[in-house]
Amino acid sequence: MKQKLVLIAILLLVVTGISKGDYVSPNTGRSWTLDSLVANSGGAVTYTGGIYYFIEDSITISKSDTLKILVNATVKFPSLGYLYMKGTLLINPPDSVKFTAADTTLYYKGITLDSSYASSLKKLIFEYANCINLMDCSPLIDNCKIRNNLYYATGMKRGAISLFRSNATISNCIITRSVNAAIVGGANIPNSPSIINNLIYDNNTANYNTSQINLGAGAPQTLIIRGNQILRASTNSGAIAFLPTGGVPSMIIENNIIKYNRYGIALLAGGINAYINNNIIDSNNTQGSPSLGGSGLNFAGGWTTSSVICTRNTIRWNLWGVTIQNTAKPNLGNLTSPDTTDKGLNIIYGNGNSGRIYDLFNNTLASANDTIRAENNYWGTSNIDTIESHIMHQTDSTVLGFVDYLPIRTTTSIGNPVVKVDGYEFLDLYPNPFNPEVTIKFRIKNDGFTRIRIYDLLGREVMQLANEYMKAGEYERNWISKGLASSVYIVRLETPSNRFSKKVAVLK
Repeated sequence: MKQKLVLIAILLLVVTGISKGDYVSPNTGRSWTLDSLVANSGGAVTYTGGIYYFIEDSITISKSDTLKILVNATVKFPSLGYLYMKGTLLINPPDSVKFTAADTTLYYKGITLDSSYASSLKKLIFEYANCINLMDCSPLIDNCKIRNNLYYATGMKRGAISLFRSNATISNCIITRSVNAAIVGGANIPNSPSIINNLIYDNNTANYNTSQINLGAGAPQTLIIRGNQILRASTNSGAIAFLPTGGVPSMIIENNIIKYNRYGIALLAGGINAYINNNIIDSNNTQGSPSLGGSGLNFAGGWTTSSVICTRNTIRWNLWGVTIQNTAKPNLGNLTSPDTTDKGLNIIYGNGNSGRIYDLFNNTLASANDTIRAENNYWGTSNIDTIESHIMHQTDSTVLGFVDYLPIRTTTSIGNPVVKVDGYEFLDLYPNPFNPEVTIKFRIKNDGFTRIRIYDLLGREVMQLANEYMKAGEYERNWISKGLASSVYIVRLETPSNRFSKKVAVLK
């Protein structure tokens, strides 16, 4: 009998050990606040010094329950802790709700919304975790700051926002300094988010081979990436990439500014139907190796069912402008088509590497593909012979597919990006002060090597934006104040003829 009592005691200890560290709401249809959790969770949630603490390893809100946070609050999580939402999460404070780690060197896992159909996250600051994990639900995530989510280990999610069968709306957010991607979905998992008007920059701090938006298959509804700024991250980071298993039935990528990534937009499989419209895809050359990336637009894979239209985009200063591989067949302009959305109107110029311009490289095989249509685009010049030298295709090698780029678009109706050079040079900066990006506009009157360098007030060089041979003309470069403190800096332009300096203030 004594042995049995000892055995029962051991079993009770084991059960206690399993259940310790978890709190589950009672699933009674109750609407909870942080204060009511403090009062009723038996110490799982506490309140001290104006801060709410999640003490247990996990807090689960059950399926019929709701957690509402409609006041300003700070919530701190223990190491590896997380909030698991089977019910509904509603966050909408006057100013902000901050979810952070109790110790910012010991990250927590984050939030999982599992079939949490009516959830809405507004004005949330989410930091020092792994991710916001969306499973079988499509919440609104609006006006949030998702930053410094630097926790990643084997089996963890690879993006600050991770999608699993989710058509979430992610809008007006700042997503920065994630250890991996900003927004991610599996190759064979159908997701069709709407990613609208976000600032996405400085992600992939671990420098994995990934992109800031890295998605796979799409759901039946249209996937939208619109009006975002997707700016420089680590040297292995692209901006947008799709490698789906199962295809993307419908996708719109438009009105985005995509700068200073390893590459711009990459569609890397067949079965993608996309409209790529009115994007600025600029200076995606940060890795510096043309054999490993640097395309403004890259199309690859076995295209038998794909339809991709590219129109009104500005593609400039990348290592490659447009690269086409395998049996990909994007439509960059077809004036004979009755479809009014595919009339070209792209501006493609100044892309190149190894001393040569590559505005379009058609690396498809002549034996495996029809003509690539790229009519009615502006290529930086009206000289047909010059344009031909900027396009690599069948005229350069008979094994390559042909590119039909005639007629070209003239500059009179779209605005010439290379302005006539007057008898003077200038350097201009706007906005000033700025955070995080300033546009540097300058004019040079003579061909030659041109340098733009940034110095602090002690005269130390903090960044070099240009050191290259340039034709006479008017140019723009953008500088992102990555990792720099609020201060005044000096921008110095050195042309073949003159030197100019202007002060600019970084305010953070």
